[in-house]
Amino acid sequence: MPKIQLLPERVINIIAAGEVVERPASVVKELVENALDAEARQIFITVGNGGRDLITVLDNGAGMDEEDVRHAAQRHATSKLRDEQGLEAIGSLGFRGEALASIAAVSRFELISCNDESASAVRIALEGGREQSVGKAGFPRGTKVTVEDLFFNTPARRKFLRSTSTEFQHIQTFVTQVALAHPRVHFRLTHNRKVVSNLTPSEFLGERAYQLFGEEFAEGMVAVAAAEGTVGFDGLVSSPSYSKSSRRWQYLFINGRPIRNVGVNHGIYQAYRTLLMKDRHPAYVLNLRIDPREVDVNVHPAKSEVRLRNPQLVHTVVADKLHKALLDSSRRRAFAGGQADRPSAARRPMPDAAPADGQVELALTDAQPAGPSTAGFLPMPRAQELWSASATYPAVSDSPSGAAAVRDSEVPASSALLDNPFQGEGFHFQPLSGRVDAALIPGAVPDTSWSSAVLGQLHRTYLLVQRKEQLVIVDQHAAHERILFEQFRKQFYESGLVTERYLLPLTLELSAQNALLLEQYLPQWNKMGFEIEPFGKSSYLVRQVPALLSGKDVKQLILEVLDELALFGQSGKLEEVINEILERVACHGAIRAGMHLSQEEMEALVAQLEQLDINLYCPHGRPVWVEFSLRELEKRFKRIV
Repeated sequence: MPKIQLLPERVINIIAAGEVVERPASVVKELVENALDAEARQIFITVGNGGRDLITVLDNGAGMDEEDVRHAAQRHATSKLRDEQGLEAIGSLGFRGEALASIAAVSRFELISCNDESASAVRIALEGGREQSVGKAGFPRGTKVTVEDLFFNTPARRKFLRSTSTEFQHIQTFVTQVALAHPRVHFRLTHNRKVVSNLTPSEFLGERAYQLFGEEFAEGMVAVAAAEGTVGFDGLVSSPSYSKSSRRWQYLFINGRPIRNVGVNHGIYQAYRTLLMKDRHPAYVLNLRIDPREVDVNVHPAKSEVRLRNPQLVHTVVADKLHKALLDSSRRRAFAGGQADRPSAARRPMPDAAPADGQVELALTDAQPAGPSTAGFLPMPRAQELWSASATYPAVSDSPSGAAAVRDSEVPASSALLDNPFQGEGFHFQPLSGRVDAALIPGAVPDTSWSSAVLGQLHRTYLLVQRKEQLVIVDQHAAHERILFEQFRKQFYESGLVTERYLLPLTLELSAQNALLLEQYLPQWNKMGFEIEPFGKSSYLVRQVPALLSGKDVKQLILEVLDELALFGQSGKLEEVINEILERVACHGAIRAGMHLSQEEMEALVAQLEQLDINLYCPHGRPVWVEFSLRELEKRFKRIV
């Protein structure tokens, strides 16, 4: 007898089922995705005992005729793929033709389908993958799949299932994901004869979020949409003030498919730089629309992970466009009227497709026209010494490694850096805010068209401002900190860059992969003020760094940048470190709580704040101001009910 033999078909099917059917939630996922591919607009899911005993998925999709029903439960039988060229541009959720065969191999399986109500429906029953009966049945247009006694013929697999509540929780999680990805579809989930959720169809993604998570969640979200080239996105993202303590409220889709992708997630966090407090996380429901030819979905048995042909482009589009959307939402909200005037995200229609190149759709009202900036009454610290083009420094400082260093050279800034500072392949820097250059112009006259009236100072910490029908309370330290941070950031990127040259260079010992990455991006490192040269097989000497990084662990920073380049093809770590330094400088230079301000100084601070694109949050993510509408005050004083 030969040692290598072909396995029986039944064993092959059970092995395949082990890859596709991990638990009851996997069955629900495959059946619901088939229903969506059949263009169903109603999908009713019934589960018994967490899916162990019963799973039924009923839909009103296209249905199948008798021949298709007979083929549906066979392995590698599918209507969604014809040849190998089809694998290069998969637009459906399913395509392998394995799901029904795998499910039928480990359960008692029944399929009823009808594609023509004038004719009878077709019913087929299988047990452990073996056909039991085929016949006619009365049934409306659509499909119903019933799965009973899951893993009845593989008791070892059945023992690995968790408790009923745990298995049902996994089913609920999937239903939540798919309902967010397809808000125009009616989903109903029933467990042990009790309707758990009944999600009626909606044209508004925010309304679907309201159905699932409640009013507070929906009201804390901003509707966004943008596109560039073959990449676009639309969905809901949380305002920075509605950040979360965990990553639980994050839902990512590509072309309607729930996926996990660390690179895209990294791009989303990049968009929230300087807007979130430490250890806080954004909530989002984001659907990326990418040309199917640019996405490989055939890389994971459960199709929960994908491979992107151009991950750097996707990362950049998400980070930059989403950051711009957050800036625009801040600008449109700032001093622009009461809460009652702003439509919530739950009332924003879902786009059928991402808008044209560069367009961004938001959930908030149109921005007020920007007036000229106002007088510079406030004290400004001298932080420019770290980047001023006219500065020269023969002084010697100590590097983290103990090697002496001297600051003596400059890297001139290019005018192209104003929109995308220091941007180069592999390195990501957020574009500068659109109106930072007008934020602080000494001697300018305050613009009265904004009609903001500074009423006074509370506890020498908060400014009371009347703006239209609002009372706005401004934290003077946080406000000045944001103003200084934006000014310093603009000066740093637009001015000549002072560098620090080590008298004794730092030595880097790198792995083969990191050495290759460093060599690949050496022109970008040089552009940002670093001087790095090879020194042996896998060693490098760092002779020069930007002076702004004085006192930082440069070795560790370079390694962290290389780690991000290896994982995502993009790195924003250098910008993050620069921002942290500028945040610290701005924080130390800003006016303090408890400091008395004159009327002129208060008016100057408020006027400068109004001109910033980002004025809702300080660089550490704390709120700069809070508002109370006249309606809210009247309710507090019982003038209205």
